[in-house]
Amino acid sequence: MLIKWLSTRIMPLYRFESDAMSSPTVVSHRVQAITRVAPSTWGSIKESFGVRENTTASFIGIVEDNTFRLRRDIRYRNSFLPQIRGMVSEAPSGSRILVTMHIHPFAVVFMCFWLCGAGAGALTMFSNSASGSVFSSLIPVGMFVIGIALTLIGFYPEAYKARRLIEGAIRRNNA
Repeated sequence: MLIKWLSTRIMPLYRFESDAMSSPTVVSHRVQAITRVAPSTWGSIKESFGVRENTTASFIGIVEDNTFRLRRDIRYRNSFLPQIRGMVSEAPSGSRILVTMHIHPFAVVFMCFWLCGAGAGALTMFSNSASGSVFSSLIPVGMFVIGIALTLIGFYPEAYKARRLIEGAIRRNNA
């Protein structure tokens, strides 16, 4: 219960549902159309030097049956880029898409160390503030706030972009 509460309120997490008038198979094909396979190690190295294939794919990942695991195909670094997991199921009006986005587990572990260290430093500095300057205790507090801000600013705008792209793809040609 506590872990579920923490994961929904502390760790950047974004969930949404969307309905489409098409069948689950058609929706999966539409998601596949905006997805490419992850490049090989050599392909990744080439892409880091600016040599990229011209594709219309907005995502990198795998679409299998009625599930998908994706991440946006970006040309810059973002450690907090949403990892996207989705499932397409039948609904009375066509199909329903359930999508969950979260940051990479390594980024979660790193930020836990960062925030625990900054929080412990702030508590230590505040407990010893009688002997020292109050301004020196603001440094760990600032590091804590910057850690939270970096995580939120790196995750949520990308999650909103990914949602817009996915919904645009699944609603295409719904008429």
